Amino acid sequence: MTLRKLRAPRVSPGSFSPERRKIRSLLRKASRGNVHAYVQATASYTNLISEYLYLCGFDHKEERLFELRTILSDCWRYLPYTRRVSDFERFLQVRLERLSKRSSAVFSGPHEALSELSHEGRFLLAARFLNDWSVKSLRLALRTSKKEISEAIMRLRCKLTGVELEKLTWVEQAQIYRVSELLEGGYSDKACRKIEKEIGSQYHAHQFKADWLSYRCEMADLQTEMSLSAEDTADLTESVTQLIKQQPMEKPRLYDSLVNQISFVRLPLL
Repeated sequence: MTLRKLRAPRVSPGSFSPERRKIRSLLRKASRGNVHAYVQATASYTNLISEYLYLCGFDHKEERLFELRTILSDCWRYLPYTRRVSDFERFLQVRLERLSKRSSAVFSGPHEALSELSHEGRFLLAARFLNDWSVKSLRLALRTSKKEISEAIMRLRCKLTGVELEKLTWVEQAQIYRVSELLEGGYSDKACRKIEKEIGSQYHAHQFKADWLSYRCEMADLQTEMSLSAEDTADLTESVTQLIKQQPMEKPRLYDSLVNQISFVRLPLL
């Protein structure tokens, strides 16, 4: 199987998927107090949150569901601070980061490296690899550059496959970076074929690709434990609906609201 066939589809940077437009519309309604619109909008994030919580060590389902309800309740409470989908995702990422500082996880077998992930690593794994977030969405949620996201994704792949970058030459590191970019869909078909030919005989780059494809299968099996079943999701929807009906929203100060219209930097203290 070639890297060209594995590349993610290329999407115009300024485009929005139908699903994202729907979420934006629902969040606007939710910000005016529409509980059901909020529950519909956040349905797209429940598995991501569940998977992140699992990576933090919440491996018991009931424990994850409790934390999920708390997180979604907090996001509802401070929803008036947000105006865009990217604002909501930024707030969610910060909320998860604060949770991760209070927990830790221990994994074994092929997933041992998951125990050593930072918040950024967990978030990238859950958002990019398990939920197919775009690089643009990741960049806005993490407030970092596209180049830094690409490097972080490459280093995450290396960590999960046991590649010790510091022991490789600069040329070998560059080759691995190019393989990671190819997997992300960062090149045209013509450039992809050229790079595949260049790295085809390079041991470290070739092994990195093979190990990642193998680990991706292992991760798919683990994801079934991380995610929620349809029954769990239905129960969560009902409990969150009842919870937030009794949870008033916090209105931001006028200055905070004006600043957030330009750049979402005035986050509430959780």
